[in-house]
Amino acid sequence: MKGKKNRKIGLSLNYTVMLLPHSQKKPIHFKTPVWTFILFFMGLLVLSGTCLFFAGSRHQLKEVQKEKEQLEVEWEMLAEQKRTADKENEALKQAREAQEKELKELEQRTKDTLKELEALVERENQIREELGLQQVLTGTEGDAGEPEGLSEVPSPDRLLLAGIAGGSLSAASIGLPGASPDFYIAESVEDELDYLQDSLSQKSSQYDGYLDSIQEKKEAEAAEQARKEALRGSVVSYALQFIGNRYVYGGNDPNTGVDCSGFTKYVLRNTAGVYLNRTAASQSAQGRTVSASEARPGDLVFYSNGSYVNHVAIYIGNGQVVHASNERVGITKSNMYYRKPFKIVNVLGD
Repeated sequence: MKGKKNRKIGLSLNYTVMLLPHSQKKPIHFKTPVWTFILFFMGLLVLSGTCLFFAGSRHQLKEVQKEKEQLEVEWEMLAEQKRTADKENEALKQAREAQEKELKELEQRTKDTLKELEALVERENQIREELGLQQVLTGTEGDAGEPEGLSEVPSPDRLLLAGIAGGSLSAASIGLPGASPDFYIAESVEDELDYLQDSLSQKSSQYDGYLDSIQEKKEAEAAEQARKEALRGSVVSYALQFIGNRYVYGGNDPNTGVDCSGFTKYVLRNTAGVYLNRTAASQSAQGRTVSASEARPGDLVFYSNGSYVNHVAIYIGNGQVVHASNERVGITKSNMYYRKPFKIVNVLGD
C-alpha cells in the first residue's frame, strides 16, 4: 500500500519553473504538472518532424521542377525534329506525287503510241486483204506455173503481179489500165513505215548529237575555266617575283621603281593584256566590283584615306595582297586587312 501511494504522489507532483532567476526582483514561479512537459516535448518532436518533412518535400519539388524543365527542353527538341521530319515527308510526298504524275503521263503517252501503232497495223492488214496478198502468198507458193521472171520482182510488187497473172486480180476490175491504185496505197503505207523508222533513226542521231554537243560545251567551259584560273595564277606568280624591289612615286616599271598603281598597271598588262588607268582612283572605276568573300587571286583591292582612293594592291589569295607599299618598304606582301579595304574589283572579266 505504501508503494502504490508513493507512485500516486510522484505522478501528481508539480514542477516549479523560475523565470528571471538572476534578477533583483522576486522570481516568478509556475507550477506545471508532468504531463504538460510531456505534451510540450511531443509538440517539439511533431514540429521538428513537420519542418524536416516540408524541407525534404521542398528539395524534392526543386528536383522535380528541374526534371520537368529538362523534359520540356527534350520535348521541344523532339517536337522540332518531328516538324523537320514532317517537312521532309511532305517534300518526299510531293516528289512522289510528281513522279507518279510523270509516270501516268508516260503511261498515257505509251498507250497513245500503242494505239497509233495498232491503227497502222490495222490499216496495213486491211490494205493487204483488199489487195488479196494473203491469197497470193497461198496460191503462188511452190507454183510451177509462175510467170517467167516473176521471181526476180521483190515483194509486195511481186505478189501483186503474181495475183494479176493468176487471175485473182485484173487491171480492168480495178479500173486502171495495167495498174492498181491499191498498189500505190500499199506502197505509201510501206513508205510511211519506212519514213517513221527513218525519222526515229534521225531523232536518235539528233539526240546523240545533242548529247555530244552538250558534252563538248561542258568540256569547253571546263577548259576555259581552267585557262582563266591559270591566268590568275600567272598574274600572282608574276607579281610576287618583284617583292623587295623599290617604291618610286610615279614609277611605271617594278624593275627600276614603281608606285602602287604603276605596279598593278604593269603586272596586269604584261600577264593578262588588261590595260588599266594610271592612278589608283581611276583604276577603281574599272572592272566589276566583288565582295571580300568573292575575291579571287588577280583581283584588285583598293584602299581609301576617307576622302578618295589612294592605294591599290593585287589580291593573291588566303587573305594576302602584294603591292608597292611605300619608299621605306618597297614592293611587299601584306595581309589584305592591314588597312580596311574600300573596294575590291575584278578586272579580268571572268
